[in-house]
Amino acid sequence: MPFEPYGERAVNTVVALVNSLTPGDDGLPDLDACAELLGEHGWIVDDLTSADLAFLRALRPRLRVAVEGGDEREVVAHLNRLLSECDVLPQLTDHDGGWHFHYARPGATLAQRVFVTSLMALLLVVRDRGSDRLRTCAADGCANVLFDTTKNHSRRFCDARTCANRVHTAAYRRRQRAKAGTPER
Repeated sequence: MPFEPYGERAVNTVVALVNSLTPGDDGLPDLDACAELLGEHGWIVDDLTSADLAFLRALRPRLRVAVEGGDEREVVAHLNRLLSECDVLPQLTDHDGGWHFHYARPGATLAQRVFVTSLMALLLVVRDRGSDRLRTCAADGCANVLFDTTKNHSRRFCDARTCANRVHTAAYRRRQRAKAGTPER
């Protein structure tokens, strides 16, 4: 299924931004952390400003609503409301060896480019793959969101090394206790 070349990068940026805000821990405490997060997802951060940081930090809870799942029509309505706040001017460009869209107006700030590109990518995901591809981690106690890119919609955990391992290890230990007749703690 074709997906806008920057689309997956933008959706993964949204997931990283949303997951950077956890109770008691802000994963975007300063410009360096913001530059690192955006840089990890392919954004050129040379023009990152304090205003961009403030904008992206304030945006995270609003994006969480869109990626936590729920009724698809409500997700789309929320994304469309957010998009109505953007100064959008879709343009077809070819600067990276192939045709792709830029959605923000020329001269937009980095935060505005991240915002509008991410919203468009989320809308494309809903249109092409369904809103159920964006959801909250299935591990108890984890509030992270994830973007499921598997063919069969099988991804349940935000991270295989932490959440998935923890859940599978706990299930294994329960089975072992049940075999041995040891009561649960």
